[in-house]
Amino acid sequence: MSAKASILVGCESAESLAGLDEALVEAGYSVQSVKDARVLVSYVGSQNPDLVIVDESVGELAPLEIVRHLRHRAGSRDVPLLFTCSQRRGEEAAAAIRAGATDYIRKPFDLGELLARIASHIERGRLIRESRREADTSNVVLEIVRDVTSSLSSEEIYEILVRRVSRLFQIRRCSMILIDEGQRQATVVAARDDPSISSLTIDLGRYPEIRQAVETGAPVLVKNLKQSALFEQIRPLWESEKIDVDIRSILAIPFNFDKERAGVFFLRTSTDEPQLDEESVRLTSAIAQGAVRALNRAAMFESVLSHQEQLEILAKTDELTGCLSRRYLLERLENELERAVRYQRLLGLVMFDIDDLKQLNDTYGHISGDAALRAIGEVLRRSLRTADFVGRYGGDEFLLVVPETGVQGTLHLAERICAGVSRREFELRGRNHKLTLSGGVVCFPEIKVSSPEDFIDRADRALYRAKAAGRNKIFPYHGEVEIESKERESGGEVQPAGPGT
Repeated sequence: MSAKASILVGCESAESLAGLDEALVEAGYSVQSVKDARVLVSYVGSQNPDLVIVDESVGELAPLEIVRHLRHRAGSRDVPLLFTCSQRRGEEAAAAIRAGATDYIRKPFDLGELLARIASHIERGRLIRESRREADTSNVVLEIVRDVTSSLSSEEIYEILVRRVSRLFQIRRCSMILIDEGQRQATVVAARDDPSISSLTIDLGRYPEIRQAVETGAPVLVKNLKQSALFEQIRPLWESEKIDVDIRSILAIPFNFDKERAGVFFLRTSTDEPQLDEESVRLTSAIAQGAVRALNRAAMFESVLSHQEQLEILAKTDELTGCLSRRYLLERLENELERAVRYQRLLGLVMFDIDDLKQLNDTYGHISGDAALRAIGEVLRRSLRTADFVGRYGGDEFLLVVPETGVQGTLHLAERICAGVSRREFELRGRNHKLTLSGGVVCFPEIKVSSPEDFIDRADRALYRAKAAGRNKIFPYHGEVEIESKERESGGEVQPAGPGT
């Protein structure tokens, strides 16, 4: 028997199950006894035993009630539940079996037979729980893989993975890292804590956990960085450079794809976040396997898709920016608006416009203007959450659709994007340029709209007000507060209606 197996026994008096506790301990089980059925139900949820034995002497709840309490809780629905009862209560125990109990045995029982049944039920219960965990893991993996396989490029796959995995584990630091030849350097291709990172080079000499994962080909789990011997040689460097390492635990999962390329799925938790453990290794390894398949599919995309499928994908994508095409964008917006109206759900819309793009075209040529459109399209695509989508509406205008998001959330997202763009310098055909965005925000059901065109029109009006107020700003649509035609003609200044950037 496994010494780790734990058994919870519900029995009012030791005489009711004479000798059972001692026999279970001698057989290698960890045993805990309680006298009250309500306490037993509570303990099952908090301590997760491998098997529960309930004797008829337990008070407060009847066997049928105990079964219903335990089987209706997700954490205890698979725990084996065995009843012991006298001949006169056999019908009551049989009813408990029909309600979901695992087994019952009549007293006086044969101790050897009871121990054999216990061993069988514990093994069967463990197999059931393991199968359920694997099924749950498969569901998570399938959901994430579905997300990544909807993308056509490895870069977008990286972004989706770090976003979904960081959300899964409720952590901020999740990165995808590709290993350079020679294994001396690596490139961070996506980082959840800093979405602007796309090709940051790091020295593997400063990351012994990544180096070990690559060299051994096995996951590296560091539960406590401060106590890990793996970092003994690097700690003096942290001290000399006065680096405050706010890391609690680390997980590095190596993977290989596209025959010759290698990478590491890199997770780190801060002291205020959940600790990574063996379950994290199992789950992340499964996700990494799914990611490898998706990356291989992305690499082989041109060779495996039929001509018809390629044309369909191209029709949905704007060739210049990589965002959704206008036609497909409007189709999806119409579907989202219909859903929001039908179920009275929140739906946010942002119309972005690149400030002074005409001046850039006139000064440096349309090739530089096209490079600016590509750069902004990439920024917008990297800013998306799972349910969001963005498309090129026309010219230098983009529409960002944010389902299940109200005014404040949509404004915050738009302002964050606007601020991020204004802080960066974009390399456009060998020259560094500063770009800025203006945006108009409208949200349903705060603003009642009857069609996608009406929805877009309100966002466009708010965008005009942001432009008129000096550009590099985000304005919400304020219902009846609109710009009069004379203000449009005179170019009069309009005061901000919401937080600008």
